[in-house]
Amino acid sequence: MSFFQFMRDRVSEVSSGVSQQQNITTQVMDNIQGFVPKIMQSWIGGDANEFQADVARKVIPAIQEVIAAIAGVNLNLTKATGVVDQADSKVKGMVDNLEQEFGKI
Repeated sequence: MSFFQFMRDRVSEVSSGVSQQQNITTQVMDNIQGFVPKIMQSWIGGDANEFQADVARKVIPAIQEVIAAIAGVNLNLTKATGVVDQADSKVKGMVDNLEQEFGKI
């Protein structure tokens, strides 16, 4: 018997959704990185080089930060689930002990 089981399914759904968002964000980053060489083939001049540098220097690191933040959310969900599992085990143990004590009466 688990005292906090009602939350587990919902946490799993949220975690799955967060993972999907992380994958989508990674795909967006990959697409942007793939478009830069295509754009560079037809764009000539100093602005083109600055665009390429800005993507590499600003856009990609910003997206990587978002991906890391999303991963942090899932890590924290996992940790929180572990804390709930530990609490659930302790509560179960306390209830079992209480049941044994009442059984002696």
